[in-house]
Amino acid sequence: MPDHDWYFDDFEVGDVHETMGRTVTEADVVNFVTFGGIFEEIFINAEYAKNNSLFRGRVAPVLLTLVFAEGLYVQTGHTHKGRAFLGLEELRMTAPVFCGDTIHVEVAVESARRSQGRPNDGILAMRHKVLNQNGVVVMSYKTTRMLACRPSVQPTGTEPELTADGASR
Repeated sequence: MPDHDWYFDDFEVGDVHETMGRTVTEADVVNFVTFGGIFEEIFINAEYAKNNSLFRGRVAPVLLTLVFAEGLYVQTGHTHKGRAFLGLEELRMTAPVFCGDTIHVEVAVESARRSQGRPNDGILAMRHKVLNQNGVVVMSYKTTRMLACRPSVQPTGTEPELTADGASR
């Protein structure tokens, strides 16, 4: 779990954050395919996947890998002050994810700027690299998110004076 709240102000261009790992199981593939209605033979027929697919084995759907990657990033706590998910671009699958593979994500901050229309929020563009247990990049993509800026704190001694009825002067 995160050790503190992450606001827009806590990110700098060039920062790289790494998530924990997660093993992709056969049950994950079956549940995701069933839930999503992605009944392609490569995902639901182990013999077909072994004998007729490019990969000669049971692989995870690309979207499952993306969902797991985003879930791993959310668990870092970096998105908990999020205002909006603004975009997903440049999604590339560069190697298969097999049942039994363990993936983790390296997330690099590519740009950070204050929002023009929302001065208390900032916009982060981040590059995500999903790697397997052998260090092979299996997926990459870019996200853009809006996060809250850290609330400003009034300096000590500048608190407004209160009247007897609790109103400020």
